[in-house]
Amino acid sequence: MSPPDPTDGAGDGVDPFDDALPRAYPPPAEVLAAIADEARPIPFSDLPALSNPDDATAGRALALWSRLTPNRRRDFLAALQQLSEDDATLEFERIQLSALYDPDTATRILAIRGLWESERPEYAAVLLDIVRDDAEASVRAAAAEGLAGFVVGNEFGILPADLGDRLLETLRDRIEDVTEEDEVSGTALAALGASSEEWVAELIAEYYETGGTRLRRAAVEAMGRHGSDDWLPVLIQTFEDDDEDVRAAAAISAGNLLLEAAVEPLTLLLEDEEEEVQVAAIRALGEIAGDRAEQILQDLLRSPEPHIVEAAQLAAEEARMMSVDFEDEAPLPWAGAP
Repeated sequence: MSPPDPTDGAGDGVDPFDDALPRAYPPPAEVLAAIADEARPIPFSDLPALSNPDDATAGRALALWSRLTPNRRRDFLAALQQLSEDDATLEFERIQLSALYDPDTATRILAIRGLWESERPEYAAVLLDIVRDDAEASVRAAAAEGLAGFVVGNEFGILPADLGDRLLETLRDRIEDVTEEDEVSGTALAALGASSEEWVAELIAEYYETGGTRLRRAAVEAMGRHGSDDWLPVLIQTFEDDDEDVRAAAAISAGNLLLEAAVEPLTLLLEDEEEEVQVAAIRALGEIAGDRAEQILQDLLRSPEPHIVEAAQLAAEEARMMSVDFEDEAPLPWAGAP
């Protein structure tokens, strides 16, 4: 008998060995069994089989959880997060939810980070409980950071009104609680920056003037998220701050404002003594884009410093993408009208 023709069967001429075809994954139960066997590495390439799990698979994952060692749970969640970052179509939220109240601190943080991209209001409610009640400051800070996206969503009316009010009030409580750790208060302030409430701008200004280094940096980050052009002179002034983290945050926030007036001041940070600040300034130039910023980035590609060249390449690509986006936008209906 002659060997089978790979184009036979369906009669459509499709090669079943074509790498472009979707990969067939093992059954979810088999993947969970492999995860349970801690003598073997996490089956990273098979984990997409657990995306959007049905009730039976989610139940098996929950039952498995308590049988895994803390290290295995961390490795599992880290692998899920990496896959989600690489492929936005994958969704492991039901599995990550099962780890939010894990006794291991690092595991809870990984579970929270897995939900950072979620827009589901019910997850905002869960994160609000965690940012208020968790015993570990690092977990509360991770939850506050995860709430930043929901603050943006609240601005667009995505959250129910009562949940939106609770969101803003809870973050404000974390900021103003004098017994709270600065890392939590600062993360909450940065997250709150996207809100257009008048009292938010007042909080940003207050902690910029009176806060310690961590809260001052958070205020600077909040300025970029707040989006008001009025913050640019403050940010440019902050380019000379004594703390390199604050200077880097000021550069990034200046880029977030997308104002061409920030381009020339940002070039001064290219001579900063800290590589972190230089890279932040280059990243900001890529965000702002425009002819002058792109010219500077092209010049930086000839730098003898590898970190400058790498950052400039990424920023130049970002600037090109921004330019294409603007060029592709449909003209406004009144454009060119007499």
